[in-house]
Amino acid sequence: MWVRNLKLSNFRNYKNRNLDLLPGMNLLFGDNGNGKTNLVEALFFLANLESHRISDTKSLIRQGESQSTVIAEVSYRERNLLLAAEINAGSGNKYYLNGNQQKRTSDFQGLLAAVIFAPEDLDLIRRDPNDRRRFMDQALISLRPRMAAVKADYERVLKQRNALLKSAKTQPKVDLSTLEIWDQQLVRLGTEITMARIELLQTLEPLLQNFYRALSSDAEQIKLDLELNIGSEDDGAVLENPDAEQIASMFHGKLQELRPKELERGVTLVGPHRDELRITKAGLSTRSHSSQGEAWSLALGLKLAIAQLLRENSTSGDPVLILDDVFAVLDAGRRTRLLEFVADYEQVLVTSADRASTPDLKWSLEVSVGKDGELAQL
Repeated sequence: MWVRNLKLSNFRNYKNRNLDLLPGMNLLFGDNGNGKTNLVEALFFLANLESHRISDTKSLIRQGESQSTVIAEVSYRERNLLLAAEINAGSGNKYYLNGNQQKRTSDFQGLLAAVIFAPEDLDLIRRDPNDRRRFMDQALISLRPRMAAVKADYERVLKQRNALLKSAKTQPKVDLSTLEIWDQQLVRLGTEITMARIELLQTLEPLLQNFYRALSSDAEQIKLDLELNIGSEDDGAVLENPDAEQIASMFHGKLQELRPKELERGVTLVGPHRDELRITKAGLSTRSHSSQGEAWSLALGLKLAIAQLLRENSTSGDPVLILDDVFAVLDAGRRTRLLEFVADYEQVLVTSADRASTPDLKWSLEVSVGKDGELAQL
């Protein structure tokens, strides 16, 4: 799979911009602030319907405008697709395949597969559980697009349940007869998400181990575990080979146990929205016991593992790989090994602020991104 052309309208700093791309290694270089990352962010948005930098998609719209569009012509095998996203400030976003609006986002997600490597990836190892939950769910949706609908349904049920709990907190006479119905839906959808996350981590772990060893020359054991807060309110439980029935039973039981506290606080205290991905190396948490280099090897290993799974399981060929300014934060050894892993992918997009420090490769395309986002092909 590769992207032939990218068109932007009112996206970030771009009023209107048209970028042609080629298979192989594509380099976008220019000073910081010129808009290199905005170009690859737009492409990543088409694949995942979210930015790799921010959670609010409205911020992707050019200042002073009410709508932004991103259009990409994508090729794989004998087929060409025209994918388009319309980002609206005052209403929901819209997505189009070959000019036809898609009624469900799950019908659009997965049409373009893209994996990005960026400085923000260090957050996967070092920062909040939310960053790791986001990574798991983004990976799941890339590999199994129908999970987008499951996640959306879970978030809708969670929102409705929280609204009922909040009302009960402020209005003692609120009818709580529907709470059990919301509980059942939360358990059903939450169990599906939990089981999918567990299966994902079981598949990723051996791949991560191999990539980490190659990136760092470190053979210590890496483990990926899902800590479920259905074990207790404060301490996550790691279950050995659980089945859906066990997860659902524990989930429902914990909801019953915590109902008084939930009514007191007006919020749902249990579910996959509070679970944690625990990454350990030699039995120690990498969040607090990893050096900068080790953390980078782990983050890159996770992304390489996802790319390999997409490559092995997709019917549309390789995912598009994006290396967004990572050469600036990697040492020479990791930079070289990363390039060795990605060199044979069908299309790789690389951004760099310093052309002189960019690895000397046989580039299929070199584009200079100038001030105000002006593009010049070299």
